[in-house]
Amino acid sequence: MTVLHELALTVSEPNKLESSVRSEPRLDLSIDGSRPLGAVVPTGIPRLPDYAIPLQPKLLKQINAMHTKEELLAFVGQCYIILDPINLVTCVYRLARMYTGIRHPEARQAWKAELNESSSFQVLLRTIQSHMLAAQLHPPYSQEVKGIDARCVSNLIWALVKLDLALEAGCTGNEVIISISPLVLRLLNQSSPQGLANLLWAYAKLAEPPVEVISSIMSQMTDMLTRDQTGSLFDAQALSNSIWAVAHARSKLANFDGLCGAPGSVSAFLVAIAISANSMLKALYTRLDLAHLSAFLNNVEHKFSCQALVNIVWSFATILGEECGQNPIISQLFLNSRKEAIIRLRATYAALQTQQSWVYHLPGGFNEQALSNVVYAYEKAGMLDRELLQWVFSVATLRLDRRDGPPSFKPQELCTLLRAAHLDICEPQPFLNKLARIVQTMPWIVRNWSPSELNELSRALGLLQPTLLTPHQAQAQQQVQQHAQVQTHHHAHSQAQQQAAAQQLMLQVNALTAAGMGMGGLPNGGVNTNLAAELLAAELHQMTIQNVLTAQLNAAAAAVAAGMSYGSNGASGSQTFNPNLPMGVPADPLQALRALQFSPATRPLGAQGLPPAPVSWP
Repeated sequence: MTVLHELALTVSEPNKLESSVRSEPRLDLSIDGSRPLGAVVPTGIPRLPDYAIPLQPKLLKQINAMHTKEELLAFVGQCYIILDPINLVTCVYRLARMYTGIRHPEARQAWKAELNESSSFQVLLRTIQSHMLAAQLHPPYSQEVKGIDARCVSNLIWALVKLDLALEAGCTGNEVIISISPLVLRLLNQSSPQGLANLLWAYAKLAEPPVEVISSIMSQMTDMLTRDQTGSLFDAQALSNSIWAVAHARSKLANFDGLCGAPGSVSAFLVAIAISANSMLKALYTRLDLAHLSAFLNNVEHKFSCQALVNIVWSFATILGEECGQNPIISQLFLNSRKEAIIRLRATYAALQTQQSWVYHLPGGFNEQALSNVVYAYEKAGMLDRELLQWVFSVATLRLDRRDGPPSFKPQELCTLLRAAHLDICEPQPFLNKLARIVQTMPWIVRNWSPSELNELSRALGLLQPTLLTPHQAQAQQQVQQHAQVQTHHHAHSQAQQQAAAQQLMLQVNALTAAGMGMGGLPNGGVNTNLAAELLAAELHQMTIQNVLTAQLNAAAAAVAAGMSYGSNGASGSQTFNPNLPMGVPADPLQALRALQFSPATRPLGAQGLPPAPVSWP
């Protein structure tokens, strides 16, 4: 029997509940401010009927059992008036979980549009808001109603942000979050470490993060981290979300460090996060187990996820840049994270070598985003070294060679690795060679790339050495060289013909000059020798210019065919790929010549700030 049926049977017995029901007013969503604050039962405050209070556990169980938006919204439309705040918030939380489980962008957009158009969902949000405002305006109400606590508020704000309902100023979700911010500040002392991390993450995602709230949350977390001697209050994901939130909010707010609390508050927060993360990383004692890769990756992912590991160093590098190496605590964090990252890169590499489909869906290990972010973090911090980058390129090469579908790299992720190929830290040729073959066989994967991304691809693929080319590509280059030899022979033959013509012209001029000198009465016999000499010089000058232009065009063609063998295919977004042409032979000569104008890399060489690493880590 469902809770709705039980409720219907209960209400059908008026003799048992008559006095109780009559003593309780209907739920009124309006707040009556005419009564003094602190009144025991102020009029207009939303309260549950007495008969609904014992039903809350069963209602909660029923909410958690629902798996579709339609089912949950229909339930809300019938029962919102008898749901307490914790069950109302659970409804929003369940909807957020459903939404995050949708992977296809178009399906997510359609799902969210239907949710926003639902009248039941709007009633749900307004009912929650009325309960929260009642708790704000009448503090005894929050003590009397079960569910309005720090966890309830944290889950509500997290769910609204996850539903993408609070990312724009003025939208309903943003309005709800801002309106209950005073309640959030009042409940901070009761918040759990995970709740604080969720709140900080959610507020940082807002279009205009409230500095006062973020500053208070950071101060509370700093105190908790400082008092935490065991390093067990915050897990790795909470640390990752917290430091990411600060990096994200800092990018939106000018003078964030000056506005966010007393001087040094942000620095104290960063150091506290680094100390806690260092303690957790040192306690891992990770030992690579190549014999049981799946179990090993699952185990280390549970202790300290790869995403958290990379996001922490990414956030520190985004906030501090090369200053990361100047702070001993943060510098030690990068060293510890590097050691752990190389162990997991080796495990990921070994797992990918098996070429089994389960490897690409394994929760542990370095995926495409993690590879890109770890390179960005260590390069920006000035601490990217040869061993780390070499392992990243090795894993990325295997990630490109997927057997169950095309590569999963996003253009931005690939471009981060392509820029790293210019740093002269390690040899990127195997990775670039694999990428070149993929672009050749699947040219559609770069058709939606922006011009800047195609430019980055072209510059990086231009680094390929001829010795690393495939036999097909080597054959194509050999054909180009043969064509160049034919052109050279033709050029030499043309020069010989031009020299013969010049000699013949010289003989004609000499003959005319001799004939003129032999005639009496008029010098030169009426033939202007100066004019003849000028004509000869002009003819020779024109022949010289033609020879120079021919040499320049031949050099340009050779450079396009050999030096820019792969770059011409990614020169611009408008260039089409001809699958019948070998890689390195452009379909459009004009665009190939334009490709020669690509500027060299402008990024500085990455600083090798770490000492030489041992051959292998324990």
